[in-house]
Amino acid sequence: MKPSALIFDVNETLLDLSHAKPAIAKLFNDEEVMVQLWFSTLLHHSLVESAIGEKHNFTQIGAAAAKIVAHTQGLSLSLDHAKSVISDAMTTLPAYEDAEKALRSLSQARVKLVALSNSPTEGLCEQLEYAGLAKYFDEILSVEKIGLFKPHPPVYQWTCQKIGVAVEECMMVAAHGWDVAGAASAGLQTAFVAREGKCQYPLAAESTLRVNSLEELVEAIG
Repeated sequence: MKPSALIFDVNETLLDLSHAKPAIAKLFNDEEVMVQLWFSTLLHHSLVESAIGEKHNFTQIGAAAAKIVAHTQGLSLSLDHAKSVISDAMTTLPAYEDAEKALRSLSQARVKLVALSNSPTEGLCEQLEYAGLAKYFDEILSVEKIGLFKPHPPVYQWTCQKIGVAVEECMMVAAHGWDVAGAASAGLQTAFVAREGKCQYPLAAESTLRVNSLEELVEAIG
């Protein structure tokens, strides 16, 4: 079924996170390998927050994750400093080269376009405005409105309900295997974008589509 709505993940799907790595790496004495550990720790503790019913936003959890990673390096890091550095780095990310062209084509084809992120609303809007992509979206949605983080299935079902499109007619587009797996478990169609170094979760069902770029996505859905 050709999707009526495409729901896009933002970081690493539309926006190039590698541009934030130098600033964040400095929190860990320029250990760039620690940035990936930081991001994994951030995702892990966002699920911890959902499991125990806490309501800290993604930026706050990101600062806490940085403090945890710094501690593994024997470093002391304040939450305020970590939050400032991470917020500045994450709201000035450029779009991938294929992002704007693909979104423009899809918008002209009158496909409903939605951005869905774990980031809080204010930071998410800043990100998309900075990257020049905000204008292409019919809806820009943060999980803070529902109080759960992706990949909890209710997040995707809530998104479909919010935009008024049946779950089976929506397609989640993401460069994260965990995001694709979560959307699929909620009944959405899925498209995995194989950005450099990214692969799908081996224990989850294959995505509806697997593409190497967003331009390929446009071609694949016609």
